Amino acid sequence: MSQNDRTQLIPDPQQPSRHTGGVQSPRPIAPSHGQQRSAANASQRPNQQRQQRRQRQQRQANGNALKQPPTHARGDLGPARNPAENNKSGKKTTFFVVLGLIVIVYIVGVVAFSQLAYPNTTIAGVDVSFSNASSAATKVNSAWKHYKLTVTGDDFSWTYQPESDEPIVDGEGRQGPTAGGNPAAKEIISHNEAFIWPVRLVESLSGKTKTTATSNEVDLDQDVDLSMLSDTFDQKQFEEDLGAAIDEFNEGRSGTFEANSSHDEQAGKFTVEKARSNEKLNREHVIKYAELELASLTETVDLSKLGNDAYEPLNGTLTDDQIQAACDAANNFLGVNVTLKLNGEDAGKVDGSSVLQWISFADPANPTLDTSQISSWAAELANGFNTVGSTRWWTRADGKQCAVEGGDFGWSIDSSSLAKQVEDAINNKQTGEIEIKYSQKADTFTAKGEPDWKAYIDVDLSEQHARYYDESGNIVWEANFISGKLGEDATPEGVWQINSNDGGSTLIGAKDPETGKPKYESPVSYWMPFEGNMIGFHDATWQNDKSFDNAESYKWCGSHGCINLRLADAKALHDCIKVGLCVVVHS
Repeated sequence: MSQNDRTQLIPDPQQPSRHTGGVQSPRPIAPSHGQQRSAANASQRPNQQRQQRRQRQQRQANGNALKQPPTHARGDLGPARNPAENNKSGKKTTFFVVLGLIVIVYIVGVVAFSQLAYPNTTIAGVDVSFSNASSAATKVNSAWKHYKLTVTGDDFSWTYQPESDEPIVDGEGRQGPTAGGNPAAKEIISHNEAFIWPVRLVESLSGKTKTTATSNEVDLDQDVDLSMLSDTFDQKQFEEDLGAAIDEFNEGRSGTFEANSSHDEQAGKFTVEKARSNEKLNREHVIKYAELELASLTETVDLSKLGNDAYEPLNGTLTDDQIQAACDAANNFLGVNVTLKLNGEDAGKVDGSSVLQWISFADPANPTLDTSQISSWAAELANGFNTVGSTRWWTRADGKQCAVEGGDFGWSIDSSSLAKQVEDAINNKQTGEIEIKYSQKADTFTAKGEPDWKAYIDVDLSEQHARYYDESGNIVWEANFISGKLGEDATPEGVWQINSNDGGSTLIGAKDPETGKPKYESPVSYWMPFEGNMIGFHDATWQNDKSFDNAESYKWCGSHGCINLRLADAKALHDCIKVGLCVVVHS
């Protein structure tokens, strides 16, 4: 058998084995385990050579044979389809179906949103989502049939309520070729931009829609559009009525920065907020803001949203920064807190509440202390403390009700010194106590009108009897006396004090105009003056002793104003008194 014949007997591994019409491949006999290695080595080389020859022959046959269409054993069924081509065709079909559906949905959306409002659309607070112009107008008209607007803020309140029962909103639009209506519903739908409705729909659902007829922004520069309102609304009358209410409100405000209206009692200081309590409403701004809110049918106009725009500047010039600076400067005066002391006793208090009345805002931006007001206050306070020459009422130890006016004993306060003390305390924010300066003091500080002495000599002119009371009210000394004659020589009443107690002296009277010599010269052993060095206690040995026991003696043998005493009584008094002792001369 030739090599070619042997080749034909070797089955093609690429072709399937057939049971009929072909040569069956001999069943291979598996070599034993011991033969595998030798057989593999022996057969490996010839098998490779046969495969190479077979491959060369096949390539030659394929090159020389005519290309014929493939045939099929089971009939001519056409060319076989590639699975990849089938998948590609299915995808194209699905794409065009989906595209068609999208186009249909888009067209439906364009048609729908050219007539309907987007979700979350409101007109004047009325939800008109998915409503056409007619139904939206009906909803709005029904909701705002009894509309009213209240303008409020900073104690100002005014309410507008249409007189007509017709809805204030022109939801359906004015009829007629010249009506010029701009109904809200149609206006909103006309801005739907239906051809980009998917974008606008997403915006509306996410709360970003701009097709609402309301706004919370306050922009006084924008134009007022009241076209939504019906013909029943009278804009001119609206402005006149609101303006009149504003004018009435402003009449109660000065429009200036004032201390009494800028101080917050609860806070204990001047504040910008309280300063504005005197501001006048800005008529133009308030009306404009009210109309802007009316255009969106807001029911409450809160003037606080306008901020400073709601008011006229204080004095027409002060800014917020200037007002704050003025408040800070004024507050610097309020740090004082001192207690006034007089002879160790509480006599008054100066604190922030006291200073309020002394702050001047003549220059609103630069508050100062009004020293003239402080001086007036100090003079008034000093007058309340001064007892020199004032009337005192008291009950004597024996029960007699007494009253006296005049004299030089008591408290004497220098009001100018007091004013300077208080002014310095304010500027230095002083706290603690201040001892009031005085030019003269009494024994004790009491309410004005009460006795401000402790130990004193009671000189009763009606009784012609004198008593020396110690601080406990006990009589230390007493004696009868002869006072001055009636008329020019009468003994002066009042509250006095012993000015000296040096013993003997010569009393010299006034000069006689005819002779040019003193009217008298009387030597005494005990001289105790209480009115200057002119009137006082002294011994009068020239008086008849019995005259001292007659309460009427002064009428015919009275002195030139002094209190005449027996020599022994004068000595006894001289020995028990000191300079400064109070002397009360009364009837």
